[in-house]
Amino acid sequence: MSKPKALVTAAYSEEGLAFLREHYDVEYHNWMEQGRAFSEDELLDMVEDKELIIVEVCDLHKKVVDKAKNVKIVGCCRGLRGDDNTLDVPALTERKIPVLFAPGRNLNAVAEYTIMLTLAAMKKAKASTKWLNANNWKSWLDFYITFRTAELQGKRVGILGFGNIGKRVAKLFNAFEAEVVSYDPFITDEKVYEERNVKMVDLETLLKTSDVVTLHMNVSDESKGFIGKEELAMMKNGAFLINSARAVLVDHDALLDAVKSKKLGGVAMDVFYSEPATTENEPLLAFDNVFATPHMAGTTNDVIVNHSRMINDGIKALQNNEKPDFVLNPEVL
Repeated sequence: MSKPKALVTAAYSEEGLAFLREHYDVEYHNWMEQGRAFSEDELLDMVEDKELIIVEVCDLHKKVVDKAKNVKIVGCCRGLRGDDNTLDVPALTERKIPVLFAPGRNLNAVAEYTIMLTLAAMKKAKASTKWLNANNWKSWLDFYITFRTAELQGKRVGILGFGNIGKRVAKLFNAFEAEVVSYDPFITDEKVYEERNVKMVDLETLLKTSDVVTLHMNVSDESKGFIGKEELAMMKNGAFLINSARAVLVDHDALLDAVKSKKLGGVAMDVFYSEPATTENEPLLAFDNVFATPHMAGTTNDVIVNHSRMINDGIKALQNNEKPDFVLNPEVL
């Protein structure tokens, strides 16, 4: 008896593919190997006879969904955090096709990266490496006079957003013996914070008293521009702002003004208002007190292992007539 057919365009672990091949005739086209997502026309040529489709960055819009006449399960190897429009979920839901997804696949990767960003900003990594590579180290103690940096130990770190990534970030900052506080309007039980050695505070207190403010909020209409001119003005002079979440959480012009005026001691960011970011479309990149990286917090190999396991766990649940842990449209089950 022939197996049902599956299309996987996501990067997938060998172990994950081995499981799929036990149950499906798998057509595997890793988008990373060609360096781009597959186009709509390319997908239209691949989806028609597939019962399982697993994507990561490819768009599954209505035209592709309609062409996939046999599809019974769709998996998306991302967290789908509220600012995503790559899947036509209504079209899939109308056909009662469950959409599996992988929230938290990069939870630890982003949390660890947040620590790196924070240390890079506090230790002036950009300015010092630029200085060194420009051959400015002329005498032995030049570095000691030129660069005065900061330590995490004993500093107050304010976490905006206390979801899964925020909680993990808190644990890592606690390891540095920082004083960790957090504000999240959706989590109001103090015990949730206290259990993790974190103090629950209001937004104004967090901004006015934190040496480091780090963002870990989902994007919504309410959270866009959450940190604006007024909020930046509240922050301590010389404080550090860290953003490994989404650029739109911070008002760009207000942030640029705060950087120019040196209100902030430094900014570290892995996300941008326009991506790909360049020195031509992102003026923040010109400043030595802005440490920036190209949206790579979640690029660990472990993330691929994680999302492969999560999607496969969802498939196993459906095979056993159980509800998957992570399904975007549970009403179809």
